[in-house]
Amino acid sequence: MTMNPSTRRVNQRHDVQLPVEVVSGDVSRPAVIQNMSVGGLYFHCDFPVERQELFALVFSIPTLDVPIRVEVVVRWTEKIAVGVTGVGVQFLGLKAREVWAITKFFTSIASIL
Repeated sequence: MTMNPSTRRVNQRHDVQLPVEVVSGDVSRPAVIQNMSVGGLYFHCDFPVERQELFALVFSIPTLDVPIRVEVVVRWTEKIAVGVTGVGVQFLGLKAREVWAITKFFTSIASIL
């Protein structure tokens, strides 16, 4: 039996729509973040991604003046539509300043709702 990934989350996810660059070696591909937490995020892309794959993500949030670049590991994938994959990743080492900025970003978007 496969457990739904959403039932295993440690950190609360927040719905967002942010551009992200998926960087593997010399190749950088655009994708869109759908939701995120301080432990990881979920994005949609139009290229294949494998479970346990390692790569870097680069994205910006308004509460930090420089882009966040973080190594990630793919924990799960799902086919969303023809040519569209949903990818859940775990962060591998956010800096304290980045965790602070992400938490502040979540607070700012929660106050809008």
